Amino acid sequence: MALNKDSFCLGNSKNIAIRRLNSLWKRLSRDSKYLYLYAEFLKEYEELGHLERVVESSEPPIHYYITHHGALRPEKLTTNLRIVFNGSSPTTTGISLNDILLKGEVKEDVFETISRFRRHKFAFRTDIQKMYRQILINPDQQDLQRIMWKHGSDAEILTYRLKTATYGLSNALFPAIRTLCSSWRRMKNRDFL
Repeated sequence: MALNKDSFCLGNSKNIAIRRLNSLWKRLSRDSKYLYLYAEFLKEYEELGHLERVVESSEPPIHYYITHHGALRPEKLTTNLRIVFNGSSPTTTGISLNDILLKGEVKEDVFETISRFRRHKFAFRTDIQKMYRQILINPDQQDLQRIMWKHGSDAEILTYRLKTATYGLSNALFPAIRTLCSSWRRMKNRDFL
């Protein structure tokens, strides 16, 4: 993750993350379907290696706890629940992780993209499942993407770190598009297109 400010400007984000997790659990405890979907989402996230439990007893000097909540979408056939990660939640200094992230800019000419598509005899399209989670974050920066979770309203609060690009952070789109563009260029250079 590229930063436009030194990450030491981030204050304490843990206390707000704990308060929001407890608030989330009030809602989860009233809706068993919501709780099931939420727990399954995080379980899959961990099983796929996109997040890992933090077991160190002391915190690193630079870290940020991302708050999260769920958006239920019962009308969706594949994803009834989408977890929303909030990188804009301010720390005690009033600065959030999104405030110090470089957003990046991909300048892809629309006309060039359309003409490139029409140049070839065959075209294919695909859906990239879990696109952001295919992009690993530098291990030195993963502590800037910590979350909290617990397996019951009175259970111990556990700390995890997200290991991949995280939607909800202001820079998430840039590495995703850069990865797609780089993949397309590699395929083009190898005469796949």
